[in-house]
Amino acid sequence: MDLKNGFYRDLPYWKKVYDYGARTDGQPVYRGYATLDSETDSITWIMFFSKYNESGYLTEEYCLEGAWDDRVTLFAEYAV
Repeated sequence: MDLKNGFYRDLPYWKKVYDYGARTDGQPVYRGYATLDSETDSITWIMFFSKYNESGYLTEEYCLEGAWDDRVTLFAEYAV
């Protein structure tokens, strides 16, 4: 399945991880996707960083590739 044509929940043989940061409303700040054999320090991750407004609605989303362990550093310029 081509990633750009697949819904993220339907990717076979991939794992998903979420980081909610300080949010308590169940909406993730970071989402990561990688093949089942990928370690968190591997640069093979596809990651998303989501920004929300004061009402909790998604307003912006950014996508980068890199290591899940480095997600905060990779998205630092977008977190402002």
